Amino acid sequence: MKAILIIADGLGGRPTDYNGKTCLEAANTPNLDRLAAIGINGLLDPIKPGVRPGSDTAHLSIFGYDPEKVYTGRGVFEALGIGMEVKDGDICFRANLATVDNNLKVIDRRAGRINEGLKEIEEAINSIEIKDVKIIYRSSVEHRGALILRGENLSHNITDADPHKVGLKVEKVKALTDDESARRTAEIVNEFIQRSHQILKNLPVNKRRERERKPPANIVLLRGGSIKPKIKSLREIYGIEGSAIAGGALYLGIAKAIGLKTIKPEGATGRKDSDLISKVKAALEELDKGKDFVFIHFKGADSCAHDHDAKSKIEFIEKIDQALGYLLENVDLDDVHIAFTGDHSTPIEFGDHTADPVPIIIAGRNVTPDDVKRFSERSAMKGGLGRISGRVIPILFGYCDWLEKFGA
Repeated sequence: MKAILIIADGLGGRPTDYNGKTCLEAANTPNLDRLAAIGINGLLDPIKPGVRPGSDTAHLSIFGYDPEKVYTGRGVFEALGIGMEVKDGDICFRANLATVDNNLKVIDRRAGRINEGLKEIEEAINSIEIKDVKIIYRSSVEHRGALILRGENLSHNITDADPHKVGLKVEKVKALTDDESARRTAEIVNEFIQRSHQILKNLPVNKRRERERKPPANIVLLRGGSIKPKIKSLREIYGIEGSAIAGGALYLGIAKAIGLKTIKPEGATGRKDSDLISKVKAALEELDKGKDFVFIHFKGADSCAHDHDAKSKIEFIEKIDQALGYLLENVDLDDVHIAFTGDHSTPIEFGDHTADPVPIIIAGRNVTPDDVKRFSERSAMKGGLGRISGRVIPILFGYCDWLEKFGA
């Protein structure tokens, strides 16, 4: 038996999305409907009812882990996802290159999605020296990056510097616990952010951008401080070998943390222009090479919803459907079980993650189909899977007969 898990980021929505329909209902999805008709359907609370999931905590929960026990913050997954080495004791952050004025008021949290001079910026940031702490920064895509603080007596128990909104000043980082390591780390981060502004605002790339009336990348905003989590791999738990196909650093980082081989195929951008067929081809190649399990991540629907763009989200869902059609043409469902779902809902009107459940399908030869013929939030309410919380991987692997028996 083989298994495939496909997560469409931000898949779910509300009837306020598009003329009384969710984007999923408004989209033309013949292949998802075909999978729904041969599978068992239901609703998934990515973590549990009434919890607004982040993408990181939702993925951990879907993979069968309890995020309340293993989650230390997002930064470590971002660092792992872009290939940084993370050691025990490292404090990892998700980093944004941003634009601020002279009073450190945020003008653009993404510095115009800067895509030039990133090596120059990276070198400048890594030249910053503070006390006895080593600063390691690496650029990812456009304004995104990750930063590691390496040294003695550091803590991830600090607040974010990123105010998450334009028009607000960069936050003063504070300790979340009453201990010297947290206070020391907060001081170091505050000094780093000030120093990053001083050094970046004078870089040639930023002076040039100012002349061209583009937002300069003149500060680094840090958030999601975290440490290396203690997580058992899927191999340790289930005895299987798996791979992950994704474009975004976060998802590749989570996959690395749970012991999956990570692949970012050609054309995988983590945006709505991503080549989804290349991801499916990469997944099929991994199965052909002997992998038991493949995880495929599609990001674009979430980005469209964050931009309040219903038509683009509908178009991206239809693009996912075409990729799924290619997958179904090239797998034998007598040998492969497939689970398809989202990691959270991102309704168009709200433009952010909500606690609404998302639809889920599981299909394959060991699955007893229900009577659902259309894949959508509304149709899934009638499905035989009912409403479940997280733990999609254990359910999927159960159909593959990979689970250890609990009890005699």
